[in-house]
Amino acid sequence: MRRYHHLVEGILQPEEIDRLQRIFDVVIAQPWFDLNDFNREAFALELIKLYRSGVVDFTNLHQLGALTAIASFSRDMPEEERQALNLLYRAR
Repeated sequence: MRRYHHLVEGILQPEEIDRLQRIFDVVIAQPWFDLNDFNREAFALELIKLYRSGVVDFTNLHQLGALTAIASFSRDMPEEERQALNLLYRAR
């Protein structure tokens, strides 16, 4: 069961946080990433959600995380989508 603790426990282990942080830092440093507080927080949540859904291989997690960020947090995102995301973010 220890192997699947990320699916059932609410707390990540320090080494898991370190690995997630490294992926996060690399992705948000990309020139296409629209760097603002909302996007950083939303991307962090998406990355953790991917990990908790079972994507535990960090090479795959990095690739999926980057693709998610390109699709959702790119500077090229249409303004209508950006406004809709900001409204959802503020409604929480």
